[in-house]
Amino acid sequence: MHPVELTFYKLVSKEIELSTFESWVYSETALEQTLSSDDYLEIISINYKTASGLYEAQKVLSKYFSMGKYYDWSIRNALCKIIEKPNDVHKYVEQCYDLYCEGFGFMDNLGLGYGLGLTCSDDFNGKVDDFYPQIIEEAKRVMLWLDSGKIVITGHSGEYHGVEYNDNRSAKEKEPTGYKIQKKSDSIRF
Repeated sequence: MHPVELTFYKLVSKEIELSTFESWVYSETALEQTLSSDDYLEIISINYKTASGLYEAQKVLSKYFSMGKYYDWSIRNALCKIIEKPNDVHKYVEQCYDLYCEGFGFMDNLGLGYGLGLTCSDDFNGKVDDFYPQIIEEAKRVMLWLDSGKIVITGHSGEYHGVEYNDNRSAKEKEPTGYKIQKKSDSIRF
């Protein structure tokens, strides 16, 4: 992946702060080579201290990078983090719910089965621990669909229906799975 593209995706997903992005804009030589001279001038002229700084940067850079590819990267990034289970894994589990709500129906098991539970919880870490190891299998299933081309994200339509993707899964693969979260003394079925 092109370094400018990766930085753009990290900006859109808020993995880097706008101030960090601003410093990167002024120091990254590949940016000037990637953008047209007009767009380069525009990106270095943005006032990143204003509320519209992020929007203005996204507007310029989205001409160069596919939002479909961004969503593919974003989903894969969240899935990898869920599998790796870093200390802030709750953010990525919650992101699955956000992705489901943005129109990625194939994220239903992760989004509704796990992510929604976290958005309503005060104890992120305790609840996340209850999800393992089952959530890893769900994350691997979605990753397999992306890798095999059963799910192909094409981009954002700009219309009410949201993000467009091709769903080539079988009817059986589209069926929601049962969510089973083990507690110390009981189990809950959703």
